[in-house]
Amino acid sequence: MSLSVSEIIEQILENRGISKENREAFLNPDYNNQHDPFLLPDMEKAVERLLAAHKKQEKITVYGDYDVDGISGTAFLTKFFNEIGISADCYIPSRKETDYGVSKKSIDYFHKRHGKLVITVDTGYNTIEDVRYAKSLGIEVIVTDHHKTVKEKFDDEILYLNPKLSKSYKFQYLSGAGVAFKLAQGVCMKLDLDMEIIYKYLDIVMIGTIADVVPMIDENRLIIKKGLKIIKNTKVKGLSYLLNYLRLNKKTLTTTDVSYYISPLINSLGRVGISRMGADFFLKDDDFDLYNIIEEMKEQNKQRRALEKYIFDDAMRKIKNLKIPLDKLSVIFLSSSKWHPGVIGVVSSRLTIKFNIPVVLVAIEGDYGKASCRSVGDISIFNLLSDVKNLLERYGGHDLAAGFVIHKENISKVKEYFINTIPKMKLEYNKNKKDYEKDFDFELPIEELGDKAFEFMEKMGPFGSNNPHPLFFDRNLKLDEIKRFGVDFRHFNGIIYKDNVSYNAVGFELAEKIASDYMNKTYNIVYYPEKIILNDEEVTQIILKSIKENK
Repeated sequence: MSLSVSEIIEQILENRGISKENREAFLNPDYNNQHDPFLLPDMEKAVERLLAAHKKQEKITVYGDYDVDGISGTAFLTKFFNEIGISADCYIPSRKETDYGVSKKSIDYFHKRHGKLVITVDTGYNTIEDVRYAKSLGIEVIVTDHHKTVKEKFDDEILYLNPKLSKSYKFQYLSGAGVAFKLAQGVCMKLDLDMEIIYKYLDIVMIGTIADVVPMIDENRLIIKKGLKIIKNTKVKGLSYLLNYLRLNKKTLTTTDVSYYISPLINSLGRVGISRMGADFFLKDDDFDLYNIIEEMKEQNKQRRALEKYIFDDAMRKIKNLKIPLDKLSVIFLSSSKWHPGVIGVVSSRLTIKFNIPVVLVAIEGDYGKASCRSVGDISIFNLLSDVKNLLERYGGHDLAAGFVIHKENISKVKEYFINTIPKMKLEYNKNKKDYEKDFDFELPIEELGDKAFEFMEKMGPFGSNNPHPLFFDRNLKLDEIKRFGVDFRHFNGIIYKDNVSYNAVGFELAEKIASDYMNKTYNIVYYPEKIILNDEEVTQIILKSIKENK
């Protein structure tokens, strides 16, 4: 590595379009650089209403979505409220039992329990009639959300905290947990409380932010970078126990650790298990309760993996039956009445990674289908759904991940629109691809890996959407001790070596690239290095992003 660490960083930041005046804030995010939460429209009113409810001793319920972002944001806000003396409970619906967001069914539930104020996290409301119904029962709703990008005339009837609907708040891409964090920050400022009250639980917000795959810039970068440090000495007993179970307690955690190990276990409760347990995991302190929750996580994750395997295999059969060459596919749009709606999102992501094209999977139950969509590059799945919103019961999400509910009679019409539109968008995307989206950033033989490379990675991290791992290239490596693992044995790990230098290596979604007689082959790789704990010792591991056999 002939360039210095600072020279490499400067070159990559320049390639990625980060201006010189913004580079220090990017590399060293600081709490002082946060945006004022009161720049969010309705924040002042929301904080005042919340404090009024506390003063009147009204029952407050935090209502969260059932994914990791919603669960973690709900737990964070509930934990914060109770810690500063505001009595609040939380409610997370089962994926199967309720409509999107605040609905008549959930309002009746709150009313029976004498609720007076409902604060949503990572979710909005089903219809304005449901909000009006809540008001008729004396229940007020504060929505904290980050999905919807178009303001509707009825939104003025409620207190609505959403950075995407704000012209004054300069960062639009907070996660649901991130918006909940800003509400807590607003309360702290209004009551002149020490911000350490919320910062010490930033690891909870960090998990939701990573899980929601939001851009790794601005306040998201601050939340994640600080959160990854805080989790090493977490104040959340459930997290401490989970890190021990996953054997992650002795290493410096990365976004990969959160994405591949922590999030799936929490997510399994929301997808196929009991969603409320996900919040209890963050909130409970009783050892027996936490033991049972983690055991339930493990069990539900096994079920989720079995369902995932079935849906993935079924989807692959359907793709093969399309009788279209795989390299000619521009979009995958499939539906089935045999799929679990809580697992199609995971399979959509897998198929998007495998084929590098947008994917829509629809799980049909009765007269309606629930869909999970994933996209790539600059192809906005949310904009596509907006184009056909008259055919949908409801929809929401982001550019690269979204969902919708649809009457089954309209599925074929939406499918036809996607199939006709996406190929044109893909052509446009390929034409406008930026230079830094090439396969790797620098050529770096593995024998030259050293402290300089890790110093560089430490400064550039954390990594994710809009700040991908800098990638290195090396050629003519050999493999040994290869073992395949995961659902369908789609991942592999083993030893990669050249010139008497060897490292542990892992390739996610790459097992199919390895020939059965791999020991007689050499491979070119695109990779990045990371530190892991192996047998109580920190060692270097190679994370493979692509691997190609030399013919």
